[in-house]
Amino acid sequence: MSTKAFAGGYTLKRGDGAGTEVFTVVPELKIAPSVGVNKEKIKVSNFDSVDNHEYIAAALGEGIDVTLEFNLVLGDTEQAALRDDVNNSVNRNFEMVLTDGTTTLTRSFTVTMTGWNEDYSFEDAHKLVANGTISGAIVDVLT
Repeated sequence: MSTKAFAGGYTLKRGDGAGTEVFTVVPELKIAPSVGVNKEKIKVSNFDSVDNHEYIAAALGEGIDVTLEFNLVLGDTEQAALRDDVNNSVNRNFEMVLTDGTTTLTRSFTVTMTGWNEDYSFEDAHKLVANGTISGAIVDVLT
């Protein structure tokens, strides 16, 4: 049986915050962020409920925490801008672009940038790690 699964084909772009926003690739991404939303469940069981409790999802969800991990590139302006986003308490727009070579999904979302650190190693590449939480809607465009 064949599969439609694919690997690779992933790009992360950081918005510049301008009125007509331009997105630029942040280089050397090692670990792509998980993107998603969690919604709280509200118990709505009543005397008419049978066998199990009943639930509905809350109207508003919580964006999940994201971790962006890169090979550290000294002097790179996009990596420096990620650190600045945290230092300046910025909400930053991102686009992740996934492609299997035929179909492309562009997923847009905003991250409240909350932390960064650099890890140095004798046995592995030095890395930059930036953290935040998804804020607001996640928008998908298929082309």
